[in-house]
Amino acid sequence: MATIITVHGTFATPTVPDSNGALTVEPQWWETPSTFERDLRELVQSRDGKLEVKPFVWSGDNSEVGRREAGAKLYRLMWELEAKNEPYCVIGHSHGGTVVASALLQSAFRRKALPNLKRWITVGTPFLNLRKERVLLTRLSLVRKVIFVASMMLLLMLLVYQAATVVNGDRMLFGRYFPSIFYWTVAAMSAPAIIAYLLFGYLDYRSLLNFHRRTTKRAREYFRSRWLALSHPDDEAIQGLALLPDATLSFFDRKFAVPTITMISVVALPLLYFAALLSPPTIVAVSSWIYEHVYAENSSPVVEAEIRALRDELIAARKKEAEEQAAAESGQIVQDGVSAWRAYRAKREALQEKYPNLPAIERQMRFKQRFFEQNGKPCEGGIICGAGRDLTYNSGLLLHLVTDELSWALGAQDLRGAGVQGIIWSLAIPLVVVPLIFGLVALILMATIHGIATVISRVSSVVLNRITNAEVKRAGFGNDTDGEFVTGASDRPMWLERSQPRLPDAIADVITVYSNAAATQAIAKFRHAIGRIRFAVPPHTADTAISTYFTWKELVHASYFDVPEFRKLVAQAISRTEGFAPAERFKADPDFERTAEWLDCIEGSPGTTEAPSDRGPGPAGAKAVAAVLSSTVKAEP
Repeated sequence: MATIITVHGTFATPTVPDSNGALTVEPQWWETPSTFERDLRELVQSRDGKLEVKPFVWSGDNSEVGRREAGAKLYRLMWELEAKNEPYCVIGHSHGGTVVASALLQSAFRRKALPNLKRWITVGTPFLNLRKERVLLTRLSLVRKVIFVASMMLLLMLLVYQAATVVNGDRMLFGRYFPSIFYWTVAAMSAPAIIAYLLFGYLDYRSLLNFHRRTTKRAREYFRSRWLALSHPDDEAIQGLALLPDATLSFFDRKFAVPTITMISVVALPLLYFAALLSPPTIVAVSSWIYEHVYAENSSPVVEAEIRALRDELIAARKKEAEEQAAAESGQIVQDGVSAWRAYRAKREALQEKYPNLPAIERQMRFKQRFFEQNGKPCEGGIICGAGRDLTYNSGLLLHLVTDELSWALGAQDLRGAGVQGIIWSLAIPLVVVPLIFGLVALILMATIHGIATVISRVSSVVLNRITNAEVKRAGFGNDTDGEFVTGASDRPMWLERSQPRLPDAIADVITVYSNAAATQAIAKFRHAIGRIRFAVPPHTADTAISTYFTWKELVHASYFDVPEFRKLVAQAISRTEGFAPAERFKADPDFERTAEWLDCIEGSPGTTEAPSDRGPGPAGAKAVAAVLSSTVKAEP
């Protein structure tokens, strides 16, 4: 008996039968039954016994980790066939070929040459070129990173202790009298880090088979001669992923964040006000600074006592005046006409002649009574009452700054007693000058914030574009491994030195014509239905709109197995291998000789013209864009 294993590509999922168990759509190339399987059974036969076609199903995720896990599973299946000592071939389409290559690396690592594997065929497979990070820590998974760093803590503590010992002299705490104790301490505290490094280094070595020189050398020796690559010169997946590393997409403009950040300037002043209002250290510091540098120098206990006495006299006089007013209104007495206020003003003018700095002393008294005294007694700690936590005192202090202090700074003290002019100036400061100052400060803040926003936007746009480009490329390549990054993609595994020639023009043109015809039909269907998509019930999502009107046969990459000539080419390749043979029907087929010539051209048989070995991206400019998109949507059957 002989076996053919079929391995599907990314995003392929098994065809699900309906409730009656019937298939409503044509099975995919790798499934049973499918047109490809039927052709294989009709065109190829086993030299000894029955021919079996066995689909290998894996997750189909665009994930390098998933492909390696599938490769380990495929290796076990291949080893089961080895145990039966039966010939077999493996066919992998798209990243299914990567799964096959991963399985072969697993085999090479175990020194298993798989002698019964007669041929492995990759169809349109873009192999990733990977490079591992240089430092072991960066190659570890998050869990292993945490454990590794934890194992380093004792060593870190030892190094810090040793550094402190060197700086402070010979004050050794461990091994002062018995040096061997110190050496044992060093060994014990270094052991966890050394053990963790060796363990994780070994596990890392076991997981990154692409970078084992001995393993990759064995893989070349074992499997290079049995490999056949069938790929179209314009395969979108191969071409697109080959071009993807050079793609630079600008998602974020250099000024993308400027408008948003600059909007903060609208509320910058209120934010600064509330920040100061709700900050006890700020309130305490400002109030103490003002009192010490503005008011303390005007402190005069003698003058303050005279001012208090004069004010007490005014209060008593006004109380008496109110009583006399009430009596006069009842007709009991007649007022003498001298008001308490006039008497107070006369005495205050006399006091100011005696003490020229009387207004400053009064301001000092007023500030201290408002913010540093409560019920005539100093507040606790000699600081502002409430210690910056009382909103009444906090808000009053900030209000005092923009009224009393600002008025005094702008010359209000020079206009005291100036009558109407002084009153107008005192009103103009809070009503006109303060809003103007606030407006000027707001404009300065806006300009400052705009400048900062411009810098932040420029720097962040560079960083975000790099991160986004890296994420787009990572998603396109499906690279989710720890410690490896993709440098590009090619049409051969990393461990093989040369690529095989692409499909000859004769068969490549047939596939192109088929793909173009499918694209023409899809575009016509989509154009006809485009006006209805918006009103579809249920509404279309991006995925359903695409999957409804496009089959992905519009891409060369997904069209290989739909072309009869290509299926016959695969049958020709298998029938030539040991354990397999062409069926009589195939020998009588008009395409038998043609497919033999095509295969000779690819394999470079004597008498044929060998195509270039490492073909770079061909005329696939527009198709490369589709390839990038197809790496993130369901583009492969």
